[in-house]
Amino acid sequence: MQLNTLLLTLGLAAACATAALAQPAIPTALAAAVSATQAAKADYAFDFQLESRHQNWRARFEPEAAPRLRLVSPARDTLDDGARRAFDGLAERMEGVSWCASDTMANVTDVRLLREDAQTATYSFQPTRESIRGESAQRFADRLRGEFTLNKAASDISAMRIFAPQAFSPIPLTRLDALTINIRCQPAPNGRHYAAETVMELRGSAFGQAFNERTVQRAGNLSAG
Repeated sequence: MQLNTLLLTLGLAAACATAALAQPAIPTALAAAVSATQAAKADYAFDFQLESRHQNWRARFEPEAAPRLRLVSPARDTLDDGARRAFDGLAERMEGVSWCASDTMANVTDVRLLREDAQTATYSFQPTRESIRGESAQRFADRLRGEFTLNKAASDISAMRIFAPQAFSPIPLTRLDALTINIRCQPAPNGRHYAAETVMELRGSAFGQAFNERTVQRAGNLSAG
């Protein structure tokens, strides 16, 4: 597996904010946020941006278009075969904006209050296979931990952090010394929070080569699809 492919695979861990319902015993405040988002969520068109050492893509997602994710810059015919396959894989997986209080958050476990004030409450949680999209990333769900901040007035998640507390090997000949995903949320036109910016930082070694990577994904300019 090339490093670019590894990074995209690990990036699926960020989908802890986008999957399926079925886990009891989450706090009432989180359950209310998930329920409100599910009732209000809508399909939006939006601008998408991905920046890393390997890619600098600008694209537009249109829920009724085919393909739904269209590369705006650089021109598609300037991409090499590997970059084209990577973008097409991303386009195939993308279903729309990522809701911060997505139904997947009902699948996390061991949710514990860390701190709170009048405006917010911050919780820790354990990601599970059911709370992560992507078969490859699901295999190391137990290696990850998470935290989210709940905005009390909005009854919604305003930020999330997913991280690996210890180094581990996700695949043979690869070691991750550090993995952190920070998600910044902001209101969509329907008032519910979506992942406006996701920053993933990875440090480790793959196939004898050290890497230190930072990838930023942004979604914005939402409009009715």
